[in-house]
Amino acid sequence: MKEAAERERERIIREARRDVLELQDGLRRDAEDRAAAILKQAEEAIAMEREAILAKGRREAEALRAAGMANVEKAVELVAQKFQGALDA
Repeated sequence: MKEAAERERERIIREARRDVLELQDGLRRDAEDRAAAILKQAEEAIAMEREAILAKGRREAEALRAAGMANVEKAVELVAQKFQGALDA
């Protein structure tokens, strides 16, 4: 009877250890899945923010280009006037 009780105790301990290992594995998988989801969400947010920054930069560059072209036209007119003035003199 004592040996049977000892075997039963060992069996219960083995089962408990196996249950603990299964629980740890499940929790580890859950944690890894959650970490992957958080990482994916962060990457998506970064990509959206990056695209917004790039779009703003493109708009600003276009505005600077347009302003530069307007300045070029004014400069050409000024040079032409100066040249015409030199010819007339």
